[in-house]
Amino acid sequence: MKAIFAGTFDPFTAGHRDITERALGVFGEVTVAVARETGKSCIDASERERLAKLAVSDLSGVTVTVFDGLLSDFLTANGDCVLVRGVRDCRDFEYERELAAVYRSLCGKDTVVLMTAAEFCHVSSSVVRELARLGGSLDGYVVPQSQRYIEQLYAKRS
Repeated sequence: MKAIFAGTFDPFTAGHRDITERALGVFGEVTVAVARETGKSCIDASERERLAKLAVSDLSGVTVTVFDGLLSDFLTANGDCVLVRGVRDCRDFEYERELAAVYRSLCGKDTVVLMTAAEFCHVSSSVVRELARLGGSLDGYVVPQSQRYIEQLYAKRS
């Protein structure tokens, strides 16, 4: 069964990479699905896709794609799959629990929740964006393969 790890990934962090690796270990195949429409101010979907591809380029069994529209429609189009979500704390869990019920009602797909590894509990895309914008160190927040590109992309936005 394939796992779909979906999000805005603005940008793809070391925590996202960790969840991808762990989902790959469980399911054997993972699609990182980058949402084109996010409802928030993000860098372009093609840039977010490129960042995700850089971050997982060495992982066999992982593909990265951009999707349009409802995630439930994307899940349905992918046949036998589950949605994978990572959670850092109880606030994330409550939010994801509610979304899991929505996706189950819309498309009948299950959600598998992976707890974030302790070393990534403080990592979020918003923290990475702010560090990059202000010239802070991204070591440990993003994977080395994408760090330089993230620094360039987000520094331009300040």
